[in-house]
Amino acid sequence: MLAGKKTTKIGAASFDVLVIGGGAAGLAAAIAYLRRPDAGRLLVLEVNEACGRKLLATGNGRCNVSNLSADGYTEIKSFFESIGVLFRIGEGGRTYPMSGRAASVQQALLLAAEQFGASFDYGRRVTDVRAMPGGGFGVRAQMAGKAGEAADAEEYFYRAKRVLIASGGKAGPQYGCLGDGFGIARKLGHTVTSIGPALVPLIYTDADRKRFAGLKGVRVKCKAELHIDGRCAAASSGELLFTDYGLSGVMMFDLSAAMPKSILEDRPQVCVHADLVPGIDVAALERLMEGNKGLWLAGVLDEKLSQFIVEENTGDLSKVAAAAKDFKACVSGTKGWKEAQTTRGGVSLTEIDGATGESRLVPGLFFAGEVLEPVFLCGGFNLSNAWATGIRAGACM
Repeated sequence: MLAGKKTTKIGAASFDVLVIGGGAAGLAAAIAYLRRPDAGRLLVLEVNEACGRKLLATGNGRCNVSNLSADGYTEIKSFFESIGVLFRIGEGGRTYPMSGRAASVQQALLLAAEQFGASFDYGRRVTDVRAMPGGGFGVRAQMAGKAGEAADAEEYFYRAKRVLIASGGKAGPQYGCLGDGFGIARKLGHTVTSIGPALVPLIYTDADRKRFAGLKGVRVKCKAELHIDGRCAAASSGELLFTDYGLSGVMMFDLSAAMPKSILEDRPQVCVHADLVPGIDVAALERLMEGNKGLWLAGVLDEKLSQFIVEENTGDLSKVAAAAKDFKACVSGTKGWKEAQTTRGGVSLTEIDGATGESRLVPGLFFAGEVLEPVFLCGGFNLSNAWATGIRAGACM
């Protein structure tokens, strides 16, 4: 039987620890807790029919587990080696499993959790968590249907001394990520900062969608900044991809984290300014083109992009050079939750003990992973945060 596929029909049972969410943070926490000599009974409640579903989609199926520059990298590496997963390092310090398969990471986590004694109850969507008068928590859940939505009104009740909310955010609803942890946290008195899709493609304004229609599919390595009402809010570098709806690529995902949350209400002017030929200044670029006006930018940029810039600037040498060094595209927002890699905003860190993951407001309540408010750049940093906060909470629950 595939590890993690079984469903333990429990309901109305008591546990020492109940983990809400069998994703990266929840599984890491379960393993870290169950390894302790004082570990008690632990149950993982998972909305899907198997744990780690979203994990399988990370890194295009290769699972960008961590990054050499991530906080807690040494601890994360040691944790994975202890369950049989070895790392290999890629470009930019990105860390992948040696197998090159996200499925091997998922299976290693599930096998380790089961071998250490974790119980699993699958297809359960948690609807309520309450602190009980005599101590501990009461947890209610319903049978989950497609994409985690409640399928019936039948309730399941659980009791636990301690509860970890590791249910993720709202990014990737197709993987059962529905943002339930935010509502539960609010009911328990926690502040949830304004949430939105993050690490997600940017959408053109209507005017620029028409303007760039002919550039669909063009890729260029460059540097870029996100400007809000003329002021730089974020900068990144990497590959830019022109699509039919807007701008994509890892660097755009990073810039999206700085998109104003009130863009639909306040209507600020938000534009991407890209240096398409970094490493050469505008004067040197102009001299280069002047030496071969027939080639223009075709020797350094994609032919479609080169032709677009030349035609838009009517063949004026200075304007063409300036446009290549400061290529401007205006955006009206981002793609939605389905395309987002993570969630911006979440449970406020001011109400969480950073050393343990425990709530400062409700003793015995812990948080880990994407349900917390920070968002990190692409390259394995968000998964690193999930592992690190999960391991930390598991050691302290």
